[in-house]
Amino acid sequence: MRRLNDGDSSGNAGISRRKLMQASALALGVGTVGLPMGCSNNGRSKSSGLQSLAKSLTGELLLPAAPGFHDENLPANDIYENVVPVGIAMCATPDDVQKCVRWCREEGIQPVIRGGGHNYIGASTTTGLLIKTTRMNKVEVNPATGVMSIEGGTLNRDLLNALRGGDWMLPIGTCPGVGVAGLVLGGGFGDNSRWAGMTCDHLVSTDVVLASGERVTADQVSNPDLFWALRGGAGGNFGANTSFTFQLVRIPRPKISIFGFRFSGEQEMVAAWSAFDKLMIDAPPELSGFTGITNVRPLGGGASPSPGRADPYPQFTIDGCFQGSSSTLREILAPVFDVAKPADYLLGEFDFWDAQINWLAVPLMPKHGLAEASRYTSAPIPTDVLSELVSRVAKAPGGTEEANAEVRLMCWSGGKVNKVAPDATAYPHRNSNSLLRPAIWWASQPDSLIRDLQDWQRETFAYVSQHAEKGSFVNWPYAELDDWARAYYGGNLERLVSVKEAVDPGNVFSYRQSIPTSLP
Repeated sequence: MRRLNDGDSSGNAGISRRKLMQASALALGVGTVGLPMGCSNNGRSKSSGLQSLAKSLTGELLLPAAPGFHDENLPANDIYENVVPVGIAMCATPDDVQKCVRWCREEGIQPVIRGGGHNYIGASTTTGLLIKTTRMNKVEVNPATGVMSIEGGTLNRDLLNALRGGDWMLPIGTCPGVGVAGLVLGGGFGDNSRWAGMTCDHLVSTDVVLASGERVTADQVSNPDLFWALRGGAGGNFGANTSFTFQLVRIPRPKISIFGFRFSGEQEMVAAWSAFDKLMIDAPPELSGFTGITNVRPLGGGASPSPGRADPYPQFTIDGCFQGSSSTLREILAPVFDVAKPADYLLGEFDFWDAQINWLAVPLMPKHGLAEASRYTSAPIPTDVLSELVSRVAKAPGGTEEANAEVRLMCWSGGKVNKVAPDATAYPHRNSNSLLRPAIWWASQPDSLIRDLQDWQRETFAYVSQHAEKGSFVNWPYAELDDWARAYYGGNLERLVSVKEAVDPGNVFSYRQSIPTSLP
């Protein structure tokens, strides 16, 4: 049984561009800020300035005509693949990053930093200088203390490879290709967050190149306000992070229990979804769940069910993990089985690390376009709302592996996440339980179908927003979110703006939905 994609693709198989989406991205101002582009402040041409930068780097500077430039420029969301930088700095050291930021200030060119390139609204794309840190991926772990230091371009897969088989772990997301920098700076959670906490809650210190070009360390003692902001205030707002130090947590047991269930038929789906949603409100923190409805039709499936069988379309799945025995897990999940019978299921104990990599991690996906939106929930969702969402997914455009729509309930909050005060870090959503998230996905599709999918998501998100809280997760940004600043940051917005004004008064690090230097 395939786990539903969580929206963070990490594959880069090429597909055709979509003119409509390209035009939309540029019309929305992707990759533009207040810095003047083109000629430098000192009168030199942009070309000569780039040559000067290239000579100063330990890494290399790729120009648009260089082999490999196109592949290095591709973001995970191909809506933004046509946004072309003046150059791509393949940084090898923190000094390289610092030189790039200083060069951008001198030349009046926007600096944008990229690790994994998975920002949903194109915040890691630019027509300025793309500063890539993917070559800076060294991981060092002290097995005695559980202190881990990583370079700024480290990906989730790098962490998993370094920690696999050991006693220590860091709660991260589910996509191996996602950059740890973007993950932690926006808060960061996944299947292990309920028992282990947010990724940002384990951050001990980070080195940052500020807009001034100065490189500083931020921790509880040095630059504490900046350190507060960097734990949930999102990447690309306050500077370019070149390294991170974390305090890891010990894995609770060498084996964990994994489960996956698929339900067919609207009645069974709604009953199972409602039961699991209610269960997760007071579930032990060791239990984590990921639910979703998709309109992807099963192979060979049609609009009508086989005689005597429930309609397999759409499909509803529940999967997740439990830091305990499979027998205890069965007892905990009994309320779900009491009201609905899965069409098929998996439940058993697995090696902790095999489970993280082979079950909980989302597999590589071909490059695609996508859009996601989220709202937090802290109370059970009414069954009539769940029924309406099932109906909406069933009627959604697409329905194939190449173009589809989903609604998911991510039961990753609560537990230890909520043991931290909302204002202790910049991540404010410490009273929620789950995230309700409509999403769309496509690869090589006609413009008309893409528009239909976008319309469906817009309407479905509006419906979801009527029945959920107003908060949204900044690591899953939505371009059409009107109340984005307050939705992402809640009561921490004013302090974040104050920190932004202090460390980047010229708004050098800026993108659509970036933290401003002042409020209206």
